[in-house]
Amino acid sequence: MKTLLFLFLVTFSAMVSAETKVQPTREISIIFSEEGYYPKSISVFEGEKVRFFVTSTTDKPNCFIVESHKVFLSATKGKISEGEVTFDKPGSFSFYCPSSKNDGRVVVLETKKPERAIASEKKDPLKWVPKDYEKEVGIYE
Repeated sequence: MKTLLFLFLVTFSAMVSAETKVQPTREISIIFSEEGYYPKSISVFEGEKVRFFVTSTTDKPNCFIVESHKVFLSATKGKISEGEVTFDKPGSFSFYCPSSKNDGRVVVLETKKPERAIASEKKDPLKWVPKDYEKEVGIYE
């Protein structure tokens, strides 16, 4: 009976994990210094889950704010603040700290979905064809 229950649980968990699509998380570290944020510009893809790790090299209180996505993290020397957000739309979103007047940008790139088609059904005259075949079939005459 225990073996049967174990097999059922293994099969069920395999089916559930196959159906649920796990989205990878991009982890980005941001360091605040006297000169500003490092890096000042970040690129991610739309639909990607992003985890920010923020710290500071200065003793002054600083922060990391992406207002459009409701991310508010403190940047404190010797400590790491952590926050997570998903960028659903492509575009450019600013991050800043009002106390230090420094800013930066998160650029969200559009993900292109590949066009799927059967090669024999796709008729594209701009494709390369061998010259002998052109003469035989009468393409480009």
